[in-house]
Amino acid sequence: MSVIQRSRTFYGLALGEHVLVDAIRRGRVDELAAFVDRTGADFVLVGVERVSRTAPRPTAALSPSVSAAALIAATADVGVFVTAVPHLDHPYNLARRLASLDHTSRGRVGWLTGVEDRSAPGNLASAGVWIEPGPSSAVTTDAIHASRTLWESWPADTIRGRPDDVRFADSGRIVYADHQGVFDIAGPLNVPTPPQQKIPVAWWAEEGDDIDSAAEVSDIVVLSGGDVDRHGPAVRERALLFVVDDPDATGVDGHIATVTDLDAGFSAWARPPRPRGYRQRSLRATLRLPDPAAAPTHRRPVYPG
Repeated sequence: MSVIQRSRTFYGLALGEHVLVDAIRRGRVDELAAFVDRTGADFVLVGVERVSRTAPRPTAALSPSVSAAALIAATADVGVFVTAVPHLDHPYNLARRLASLDHTSRGRVGWLTGVEDRSAPGNLASAGVWIEPGPSSAVTTDAIHASRTLWESWPADTIRGRPDDVRFADSGRIVYADHQGVFDIAGPLNVPTPPQQKIPVAWWAEEGDDIDSAAEVSDIVVLSGGDVDRHGPAVRERALLFVVDDPDATGVDGHIATVTDLDAGFSAWARPPRPRGYRQRSLRATLRLPDPAAAPTHRRPVYPG
């Protein structure tokens, strides 16, 4: 994976779990959306507590997917990274959920993952739900590959969409995923290919993870500020994008600031809000990621003939 030369720096907000819970319970989601717009952030991350050891331990009071759906409905252009880890979530379920959110947001969704989901109950701390192996870089890597393959299995342009047409879709182009690895998945996905085709994947890499794997398979590697000195050089060399949860870090592609109180204001960076009339085409376009590779043309059809 070659490194992209960046001409700008990206800014992300990690929204604390209690901030999201409070916004939804007290009807402050619009206020939260306005706060995000004022910061000028390119994207927000929900559920960071599940993958970051430096964040407060999650209470699992609210699914990141639910938080993301509420935020998507209240915003028009900011990207939203949804935290989900194959330690607890099967890649088929992840791919379906993320594709649905990407359709809902018209291409503004990203996937934040890691090795271990810190919201897992004690009996699952060293085991997986859907497979015998416990959490590992190999499991996360395979889940990313599987999800990307599933997103290719039902091309969105097969849907005919004409009221007088007796056929809903050109079913001959719907194919099996036939992914084999840590997870064996035949597919196909029951949601059409998302608007971004391949949803951007960020891997929050922790000490002890296979940092090389994270850099090779994900679009973005996120490091905690304390890990930059040790792992930063390797990540810079291998990753498409290198982001740090430190607004003051240097030599990186992006910064993440954590928000724990909407009423405390925001001063992590001096960046103006988005200009009037700004519209984000997609999260992938905002991050200036390369276009996804074309899907293979010779996969096993689900409806032959």
